Amino acid sequence: MGAADRQAAFAIAGVFAAVMASIVIVDPGSLPVLIALPAMTLMAILVWGILRGNRLSTLMHLFVAVFLMQAVFRIRGYQDKDVDFQVILKIAVWATVAGVAALHARRWLESMLTPFNLPCVLFLLWLFATALVSPNPVYTLVSAFTVFACVIFCAYIFSMFEPLEVFTTIVLAIVAFCFISIIVYFAIPEFGRYVYWLNEEKFVSGRLAGIAGSANNMALIAAFALVVIGLYAREFHRMHWSFVPVATIICGAALVMTNSRTPLAMVFVILFMTYALTWGRLHIALLLVSIGLVAASILLPVSDQILLKVVSRSGGADELTSLTGRTEIWYTVLKLIEQRPWTGFGYASSVFVLPEYANSIGFATSHAHNLALQLLLTTGWTGFILFMLTIAGVGARAILHGNRVMFAMLAFVLLNGVTESSGFTTLANICTLAFAIAVTLPSMGVQYANHPAYQRRFS
Repeated sequence: MGAADRQAAFAIAGVFAAVMASIVIVDPGSLPVLIALPAMTLMAILVWGILRGNRLSTLMHLFVAVFLMQAVFRIRGYQDKDVDFQVILKIAVWATVAGVAALHARRWLESMLTPFNLPCVLFLLWLFATALVSPNPVYTLVSAFTVFACVIFCAYIFSMFEPLEVFTTIVLAIVAFCFISIIVYFAIPEFGRYVYWLNEEKFVSGRLAGIAGSANNMALIAAFALVVIGLYAREFHRMHWSFVPVATIICGAALVMTNSRTPLAMVFVILFMTYALTWGRLHIALLLVSIGLVAASILLPVSDQILLKVVSRSGGADELTSLTGRTEIWYTVLKLIEQRPWTGFGYASSVFVLPEYANSIGFATSHAHNLALQLLLTTGWTGFILFMLTIAGVGARAILHGNRVMFAMLAFVLLNGVTESSGFTTLANICTLAFAIAVTLPSMGVQYANHPAYQRRFS
């Protein structure tokens, strides 16, 4: 803590002491109010530290931002888009995140304005521009702002800390998120479990939703933590031997309890590609693929129902042929894209557009359940092309520097984007964070030349 920080702390403590003495003298009955004053004092100190770029305060800010990114504190209706306290809380978090990053722009702005990142900058600006054609411009602007805030905050964070410190804080926030979600699952079943409606009848399933609002969101959060743990397992182990096993057990239990198959498969695929798919370990890849083929050849002839039970929750083949109803959504989305091919309907506007076509789809949905179609629907070909150029730029930078972490973050966004809209549905989520990390993660340079995580190159 610097001299200015100490002076500010002493000043705040003096004000607190004066207020407490005044209350004791003038109105002793108001003493219960003092319970809130220490929290307010600590909050003021924290805010002051964040504004001045204090390391501990900034990491705590990152912890809170990641924890609240997809936290849900009350049950909302499916089509309820009204602004409530939790929406205001999220917007406030993103406002502070963007404000702090803008305040310290000189630390990261130059690193963002590079030829590799130019498509990303144009893509973020285009998200705001689509508000001109959106059915709800305010909603589009707010949603685009959260994506923009996520990217510039990551740029600021990586300009201050080594990636290991950043990822440690993120994993700690997600472990706390998963731990609380598991407790809520057992303590408040109607809130902590996935709730669905069938024939106007409410059902509470056994899938974990926790404080993420849905089982799929909960699964993505836990899966992201597991991917990061896999990437930095050695570094985390050096910090403390119990960090990796405890974090893996908590996040792994949360992921399994969601019964979400795609995020679970993503964890194995990403870590497999990261560690096995190199020329030096090609024999491991061939061995695992061979084992999988042998297992399939044994199981399939026994009963075709085994495969259905593994990949289909209902056990029916129609769930597979329609990709859980996604083919109907995609057909409708493709028709809508033809109406506004270049501008789309406005970023995040799918929550207003698609429910109007519930009859043609067969059910209500709020997004395209595919990253490419979601971007085409909401930002048009202009936004989609800029996004693909961004991905190409990040990929080229990752190849140039042999950076596996960048590839893992891109893979997380793109693999999830096969069946979901990934990080570009409405407000920023965990996939948006993965995208922001991939765009802003520093390449291997002098400052990180001796860092173990940056010595892992592709063969």
